[in-house]
Amino acid sequence: MSVISLYVSAGRPGYVEHALTVSGVDAIVLDLEDSVRDADKDAARDLAAELLRFYDGLPPRLLVRINAPGGEHLDADLAALVPLGLNRLRLPQVRTREELDRVLARIAALTEESGVAPPQVELMIETVAALRDLEEIVAGRPEITALTFGGEDYLRDSRAVGAPDDLWEAKRVLVEKATAVGLPAYDTVYSNLHDRDAVWQDAHRAAGLGFAGKSVIHPAQSPVTRDAFAAAASQ
Repeated sequence: MSVISLYVSAGRPGYVEHALTVSGVDAIVLDLEDSVRDADKDAARDLAAELLRFYDGLPPRLLVRINAPGGEHLDADLAALVPLGLNRLRLPQVRTREELDRVLARIAALTEESGVAPPQVELMIETVAALRDLEEIVAGRPEITALTFGGEDYLRDSRAVGAPDDLWEAKRVLVEKATAVGLPAYDTVYSNLHDRDAVWQDAHRAAGLGFAGKSVIHPAQSPVTRDAFAAAASQ
């Protein structure tokens, strides 16, 4: 069964309230990263913490995309959310095993101090280096439960380092490597909100490559995406 994840910005409280009522999606990704301006990061984090307190953790289908390693916001996200029982998170922009080890060590320390269970981690693959070294990065790390592709960031990085920028080839490699390490891979978002046929074609092609699911950025994309994955599975 395909997993459809809906992104919602934690910088828009009204959007979050609406997203929690949306049916037909398997996961709601409360985003603290790309969709939140630096000036709004603290307020977005506070909103995520309020939800954690209200739900005594989070509902199974709600997870949080925290900020990236190397910036000023990651540790604040972890310190605020992990002790409250955050059960799932998406970790963006990891480039090396060392970066992942540091983040997971910090999570382990916070869970030990607070006596909560460690969160499951969906690792975002958004750089050429991360895709190249994927097996090394995730080896022996049971905390990693899924891989998800960050297409726009990957495209920017590939151009910056002079690598080929064919996203579909990168997606094929990701699915191949995810299969080799025994993890599901979820495809990146498709940004065109208004072309139903294009949304369907993009999702159908992703399903054909072997992705286990896909992220969307609007509730209207969800049924189209699910139909595309179902069609691919029936072929």
